[in-house]
This record gives sequence, C-alpha cells and structure tokens, in this order.
Amino acid sequence: MQCAWRFPTALLTLLLLLGSMASAKDPASNPSGKTTVGEFALKVISLAEDDPARTAALTAEQAVDRLRRAGLSLQGSPGDLLTEADKSSFFLAVAQGLMEKIAPPPTGFDACLGLPTVPECHACCLGLEGSSHGACGRACGQDHANRQKASPSEPNH
Repeated sequence: MQCAWRFPTALLTLLLLLGSMASAKDPASNPSGKTTVGEFALKVISLAEDDPARTAALTAEQAVDRLRRAGLSLQGSPGDLLTEADKSSFFLAVAQGLMEKIAPPPTGFDACLGLPTVPECHACCLGLEGSSHGACGRACGQDHANRQKASPSEPNH
C-alpha cells in the first residue's frame, strides 16, 4: 500500500539540516555558543543561494530583512539569540515555500514544468538564463512531487 501524501525528500533533508544548524554551536562568531537571529539568517540565505559571491557581502541585517520580506516572522534584532519560536516559524515558512521566495526558479521555468523526470527538468532549467543548481533542483523536485498523486483506487492514509 502506498500513502496518498508523500513528503518530498529534498524538503525533509533541508528541514533536518537547518534544524541541526539552528542548534549548532559556532563559538568563533558567538562566544555564548548560541546562534543569533542574524547568524541563522545568513546560514539560511547561503543555503538558498548557490553562488557564494552573491552572499559574501551580505550582512546579518540584510539577511534578516530578506527573510522577513520573504515572509519569515523572526523576532528581535540580528544580534538577539534565536528562539524556539523563531525555529518553529522558520519550519512553517519552509513548508509554505520560503526557500522558493528567497531563490525562485529562473524566468522561463514554465517550459521545464511537467518533464517526465527530475534530471530532464533540471537540465532544462540549467539552460535558462539566471539559473542555479539549487533553485532548479528545488523547483524541479517540487514539480515532480506535485505530480506524484495516488490513483483513485489506492487507499488514502
């Protein structure tokens, strides 16, 4: 039996990775060993962008502002410690498409939608101007997951 609802593996992996990062200690940048809102925002933006040059000059304030404009409700200033409420807000925002708002697929991606496999979609997407591996991977994975539907004869779990 198959369940009608399938959680995209890429999204689950991202959630687990970011969850562990949120609680990871980085004593070099923060002597208390706790993650600040700004450090967390910078990590999220760097995961969403493939090109390190695009995020190298980004400040913590800019990263927090960018996440807030994408719909993430972070409390406090970039120097404040990340709270459990911030983490919960982040996971909810990811489930609602936060990463796609931060790094959307390139213009013209509609031409790649519906291709039979993720690798075919990914190759099509990478041929578009302004594409990146991360944005294309997320967009193609989501498109493929959206098309995975249980047949009417399969029981829903």
